[in-house]
Amino acid sequence: MPAVRPANLDELLLSAVLLAARRYADSVAFRVGVRQADWPSEAVVAFRCAMPSDATVRRHRGEVAGFLAALATPAEPLAEAPAVTCVVGGPADGRGGADLVVSAEATPDGVVVHVDLHEHVHDAAAGDQLLGHLATLLGQLDDDTAAVLGDLRMLTDAEYVEWRHFNATGRPYPREASVYQLFAAQVAASPDQPAVVVDDGVLTYRQLADRAEALAGTLAARGLGTGDRIAFLLDRRPELLVAVLAILRLGAAYVPVDAGLPPARRDFVLADSGAVALLVDDGSTTAPVPVLDVTRPGQPVDHDVLPALATAPEDDAYVMYTSGTTGQPKGVLVNHRAVVRLVRGTDFVDLSPATRILQTGAIAFDATTFEFWGALLNGGALVLVPDGALFEAARLRAAMTRHGVNTMWLTSSLFNQLVEQDPSVFSGCQVIVGGEALSPGHVTRAERACPDATFVNGYGPTENTTFSLTHRITGAQAGRVPIGRPIANSTAWVLDHDGHPQPLGVPGELYVGGDGLSSGYLNRPELTAEAFGRRGIDGERLYRTGDIACRRTDGLLDYLGRTDDQVKIRGFRVELAEVEGQLRTVAGVQEAVVVLRQRAGTGPVLAAYVTGHEKLDGASLRAVLLTKLPEYMVPTGYRQVEAMPLTRNQKVDRAALAQLEPVDCAAAIAGGRPPRTELERSVAGVFAAVLGLTTVSIDDDFFALGGHSLLAMRLWSELRSTLGIEVELTQVMDNPTVAGLAASLARQPTAAATRPRLTRRAS
Repeated sequence: MPAVRPANLDELLLSAVLLAARRYADSVAFRVGVRQADWPSEAVVAFRCAMPSDATVRRHRGEVAGFLAALATPAEPLAEAPAVTCVVGGPADGRGGADLVVSAEATPDGVVVHVDLHEHVHDAAAGDQLLGHLATLLGQLDDDTAAVLGDLRMLTDAEYVEWRHFNATGRPYPREASVYQLFAAQVAASPDQPAVVVDDGVLTYRQLADRAEALAGTLAARGLGTGDRIAFLLDRRPELLVAVLAILRLGAAYVPVDAGLPPARRDFVLADSGAVALLVDDGSTTAPVPVLDVTRPGQPVDHDVLPALATAPEDDAYVMYTSGTTGQPKGVLVNHRAVVRLVRGTDFVDLSPATRILQTGAIAFDATTFEFWGALLNGGALVLVPDGALFEAARLRAAMTRHGVNTMWLTSSLFNQLVEQDPSVFSGCQVIVGGEALSPGHVTRAERACPDATFVNGYGPTENTTFSLTHRITGAQAGRVPIGRPIANSTAWVLDHDGHPQPLGVPGELYVGGDGLSSGYLNRPELTAEAFGRRGIDGERLYRTGDIACRRTDGLLDYLGRTDDQVKIRGFRVELAEVEGQLRTVAGVQEAVVVLRQRAGTGPVLAAYVTGHEKLDGASLRAVLLTKLPEYMVPTGYRQVEAMPLTRNQKVDRAALAQLEPVDCAAAIAGGRPPRTELERSVAGVFAAVLGLTTVSIDDDFFALGGHSLLAMRLWSELRSTLGIEVELTQVMDNPTVAGLAASLARQPTAAATRPRLTRRAS
């Protein structure tokens, strides 16, 4: 006896197909093709269905039923066939040109759903996965028609089990202890072990603790104490660690201030953080808060003025400022438990008393959390070297050998530069690379040259305390380097816009959680609610990263891009909206849009596009921005346009702007003097090649042209190979113009040697 086809099967099937497509696309609408089983395969009708999260199942099914009631054979084929087709009225007899076709038939054993796939687009596992999702959705569509679409589950029970297993990262660690408490335990256990190592000496754990206690006593005598926030503006020297530990010993929180910040931005950080003092190592520093020079010996202090150590794990350890969409930076509050979770019970690198970590991160960059406390809370040593040693592979190797360095963190940009100089420089080291997407080619070169090294891709926002996920890299990397799995006591979820986990291979937004989660943003309750408001499937508090990710079939996460306009420049996070907001405050600027561009030889750079009634000068705009923003946030190129191009949705067309070549402001200065000597011509040629420019004048400043410390390292390397003479990196940094550098080189005894002239090849 033939099976009877349920009257509402077509309605339920199409409703489920649309909902599955909505989840896969992470959208609130989707366009599918629909045809009757007895129509020719090319006879397909397009159905675009809106499916807002708050719509009920009843409403959704009603819209589908209305469409099916009016379904009629189309007069002509669709100009653009949908990727997904649903066949109603019986089983499909093939794909008919679509990538994916879903149909159903009634059998004596019940309803059977068929999925036909294009074998070069989808594999069999994807078909099985989709069948499971359709079954889950079909079961709910008939159960509760009052339910809203945003609450419907799509994943199977087995997939939820997989996600929970992926995030089962619990591991013992001292989660109730504070940072200083754990440091004090290391002092008691190994007082004479090296804690801080510099070129001219060592501070043992006892000496570091004594100096930190003394400074803490000085601060306490000035009325500073528990719950205060104390800023510091210090170079890479032992006093830096003394100051940080002294602040934590008081029960206060530290606020790092980048020495390169413009005064206005520095003062904003001090005011917004509520810093009660600024610790410096330059007595000439002035600030709108009390300033204390930590290099000057203070008066002997009675240590009884120090309060008993009573810091809770939930208390703030530091406030780290990052770029903000509102036009001002925002302070991220990080507590003691979050710091401890990063460096104790660690599973992504080996941290022990034998660890010697090279401090490479900018002082106001959250990589210092790993560097400082990965060493000092495990009985290891933190190694401080001059900045120049970090950018030159030969000097770096010498420093690593001299001090026994075996662990370091590097931005992707700096890592790539060092690999290009000498890929074997990391031999015997644990190297964590992050801040930006990794270059597979550079990682592969380094791994082949250093078989005894460990390379780890480290991913994580400041809001989840430096690292959230890591991936230990092995073998040649042909494609994207995955960001891996969550580290110990951390979680990571790829969710759709309704907060449901996405299946394998389906992109969604990455949310992170666990004990590393920040307390939120200082003085920004609305931003905190927006970024930390999502709860996971088990009620866990999560942070919305804004990154797009997907879980691969091997269980690792891939980073795919951003959901917004946040970008990374040399590892630093930049909100384009903040740069645009500052540009709009410049006199004469009406509209401003900033985009990320790839410039040959230099990597990603920012370009600004502006409108205004009067002619705007790029060099002047850049000069104003340098008084308001850190150098890495200031665009290197500018272009004035009559009007901003718009998309069909009347939004600024950033892609169209990115096709317009901006003018590098310093290169556009009229009247720049051309090279006068063979040496100046050679130096100018290297400047131009490294910066990706056609020409430069002898008076153009390398840094004003968009150069920075990493490019200066490349400039130094190219000068040595092109000129055939010894060039010091300090010469490049101290003489940033062609004329100045050529004059410095000319004073060297070997400067008169014959030098090959650099020529640019046509591409």
